[in-house]
Amino acid sequence: MNRRFAVVTAIFSVCAMAATLLAHDFRGSVVSVTPTAIMISTVDETTKKPTQETFDIAKDTKIQRGAKTVTFAEAKILKGEKVTITIDHELDMHRAVVIKLDEKK
Repeated sequence: MNRRFAVVTAIFSVCAMAATLLAHDFRGSVVSVTPTAIMISTVDETTKKPTQETFDIAKDTKIQRGAKTVTFAEAKILKGEKVTITIDHELDMHRAVVIKLDEKK
């Protein structure tokens, strides 16, 4: 029984690590946004210099305002707003899978 539990735990751990390796988060502030793309300003971790990244927004891109999932129109994304963009390396390096925004005050 303990051996089976250890094997299941190991398999689960490997799967969780693989999913984490395929996803990558970009944190920054919004430079510009349209219904099909978002450009953000980030700081390159190696050079410590600001860079701009553009990500495509697809119909299945999930947009979260705080803990709530919203539509693009409901999100009302503003220039300068802090944002986290999650991509999936397996799908496309410039396609936003999830856009996370702070809750409006």
